[in-house]
Amino acid sequence: MESTNPNTPLQTWTRGYFANRTQLDECFGFEGEVKEHWKRLLHNIEQLDLQELKSRQQELLKLLKENGVTYNVYGDTDGLNRPWLLDTMPLLIPAAEWRITERGMKQRAYVLNKVLEDLYGERKLLKERIIPPELIYAHSGFLRPCDKIKLPGANQLILYAADLSRGPDGKVWVLKDRTQAPSGMGYALENRSALNRVVPELFRNHQTTKLGGFFNNMMQAFLDIAPQGKEQPRIVLLTPGPRNETYFEHAFLASYMGFTLAQGEDLVVRNGFVWIKTVEGLEKVDIILRRVDDNYCDPLELREDSHLGIPGLLEAIRKGNVSIANPLGSSILENTGLMAFMHNVFKYFLNEDPVFKMVATWWCGQPKEMGFVIDNIDKLVIKKIDRTTGSGTVIGSQLSKQQKDDLIRRMKAQPYLYVGQEEVGFSTSPVFTKGKLEPRYTVLRTFLVAAKGGYDIMPGGLTRCSPEKGSFLVSNQDGGIAKDTWVETSVKSNTPSLLHHSDLKRKAVLPSRAAENLFWVGRYAQRVVRTSRFIRIVLRNLGQSGSASNGQESEAQNALLHTITHITGTYPGFLEEDEAATVEDRLNDIHKLICDQNQHGSIVFTVNNLLKAMYAVRDRWSIDNWRIIDDMEDTKRKLAVLEPQGIRHVFTFLDQLNGSLLSFLEMNRQSMYRGEGWLMYRIGQLIEEISLELTQYRALLTFQYEEHIEFQILEALLVSNQNLSNYRSVYRTYFDIAPAIDLLFLNKQNPISILSQLEQLLKFVEQLPQKEKGAHDSEISNIVFECYSLVRLINVEALMAVDKELEFRLELDRVCEVLSSKISLLSVKLTAWYFSHSTYQYQGTKDNFKLEV
Repeated sequence: MESTNPNTPLQTWTRGYFANRTQLDECFGFEGEVKEHWKRLLHNIEQLDLQELKSRQQELLKLLKENGVTYNVYGDTDGLNRPWLLDTMPLLIPAAEWRITERGMKQRAYVLNKVLEDLYGERKLLKERIIPPELIYAHSGFLRPCDKIKLPGANQLILYAADLSRGPDGKVWVLKDRTQAPSGMGYALENRSALNRVVPELFRNHQTTKLGGFFNNMMQAFLDIAPQGKEQPRIVLLTPGPRNETYFEHAFLASYMGFTLAQGEDLVVRNGFVWIKTVEGLEKVDIILRRVDDNYCDPLELREDSHLGIPGLLEAIRKGNVSIANPLGSSILENTGLMAFMHNVFKYFLNEDPVFKMVATWWCGQPKEMGFVIDNIDKLVIKKIDRTTGSGTVIGSQLSKQQKDDLIRRMKAQPYLYVGQEEVGFSTSPVFTKGKLEPRYTVLRTFLVAAKGGYDIMPGGLTRCSPEKGSFLVSNQDGGIAKDTWVETSVKSNTPSLLHHSDLKRKAVLPSRAAENLFWVGRYAQRVVRTSRFIRIVLRNLGQSGSASNGQESEAQNALLHTITHITGTYPGFLEEDEAATVEDRLNDIHKLICDQNQHGSIVFTVNNLLKAMYAVRDRWSIDNWRIIDDMEDTKRKLAVLEPQGIRHVFTFLDQLNGSLLSFLEMNRQSMYRGEGWLMYRIGQLIEEISLELTQYRALLTFQYEEHIEFQILEALLVSNQNLSNYRSVYRTYFDIAPAIDLLFLNKQNPISILSQLEQLLKFVEQLPQKEKGAHDSEISNIVFECYSLVRLINVEALMAVDKELEFRLELDRVCEVLSSKISLLSVKLTAWYFSHSTYQYQGTKDNFKLEV
């Protein structure tokens, strides 16, 4: 046997790897020798020294974080942004072994497809007692309303995944079947892309099968189930939303495959068809790729408390007007108890044994098996047949006597809900961590898609390893580490990324919810930029004054502080008179307005809302934008934990935040597709910009002050609006209210004057789609045109006129108030016209629906 050379880097990295070893390893034999198909990869790794490998590992994790690759875990401290962990070491599978895997998985997919057809068809498996009826009817995945429903085409199970691992006998075992809405294929593709970019040296002299062909096959599988054989079907990916743990993958696949990403409330059933609500009206949907659990998909006939589904969906499916992958009811195949009967099922359909061994399983619904499980509970793993019931895996050997007694009592009360499985140790593979290689338990999730004549398999899959040495937990919820999966081949693959004949005549639709989120991305982004700039100016003035009650300076500062309250909407705020307030008190109040994420209107509160809107339309952003969003996240976290005594650091953080946001806005200006999404985003920006400017002008310019106080106020206003240099170069005079009003309201050469922005806004709203002829002209365009006309007719002298008794510019206040109310009305009308999700939905009937009892 060939052992590792003690003088090589590999020997250093594997020190302690073989201590107390009892399990098989994918890379090393029991004597420490490197397996033949791993030698080339380990040679390539050895060309990188330890420091370089550590650096590449950090670069890999940084790239994934910047690309927005996350796995959300409910209740986790990282919230919606738990980073995806990927090892620099891939899992290697030789071509000969993969051929066995491919044969075994295709065989299993074929049989499970037959089981699914039978359970919702003739149910011969139950009538002939191949599978006990109680095992099926007691499982929440058996959906009686789905009886006799069939998809077009030869296969009912469109997508299938299974978790595999190598057992103690050296052969691959099946651990779990995933048939409801298999996740992970998008992560597998991202793993390959990231590893290839960061550690290209590993791929040297390796021929690995590419993954693109699988997604081509997946697209064809969807086309094959199109209703009435429609050639260019509209495909929607149904997601539970941004809070779902695999939302990154939903958005990634939708973008990669060219599907429309939608939530349940984006879809509606009318006259037996499914429609998606878009800014142009209702558009018919032909195929739904669902990532919502099946019993949540139709609150009319399934779970009535579901907010994730589409009322009436089953009616549309029965009528053959929409196809759904995987079909509703397919989660019955994830029933753990089926493992106990699969050998007989294979014999029934194929008259042959399964290629892959399965974990020995005893269903407790049978008295003999129940007795065996109770007698051997110390040696078994106890599970419920339904993974949605909230009870996890229980390892009998780890239970106390009281816990065992309680478990046995529950099992005896409902024996048909439990199974016992043998406790088996599976193989490990090397993970690079803490500067060395460690053996970690490893599970490979393989993916298959229906094809004519059977199934096609992804050449690779999603490999997950346990986060700690000795731990059997490999799931992402438990902190599992992912690996790229290489299937070796002797043939060079030239498969392009994605083959699909797109319909060039069909315009991509913009769901109403996506339009609304883009609109609010524009608004929140502009709000953060303008508000943080102004607060920054006020902070600097406060820091320079040294006193909160210093005559002339105090009056100017009070005006600026009052304006902060107006633009943030944090009433009463600084409008409350407090003569005893010190500079320190003011700084503490401003600290809350910046850093308190529970304070409505604060900078961090608004950034949180901005990030939520960004994540809701994450399929719309480029990779470069995701790097910027990641920087914003980091800055927001720093602001959120900044203590009041560290307020001096806030300038740096606000500069970083503004820099990131301005980069984001510029990136969108350069690269965002000029469609309806762009219109909504830009309209949101302009509405927010105009609203904030009018609020500022009304707060600062309507009162008459002494000349030197007015000077300070105008300077602060022009600096915060980035107009100071424009004012000086155009008017060449000291600060005065008349030229300031001209610059801020009427100067068309100033891109952020009210007139210029209304002109842009008018151009954008005139491009909005019209659902009914001329209807939105009177509702939306006219509002903007009225504002535009009002500003064009402004008389500067009239605006400057001061009521001497009130020392107040009444006309300026009136104009600002009228414009503000109209812009606010515009936002309301846009929401009602384009973003409404409360459209009345016809609930439908169960035509020709008969349930076999």
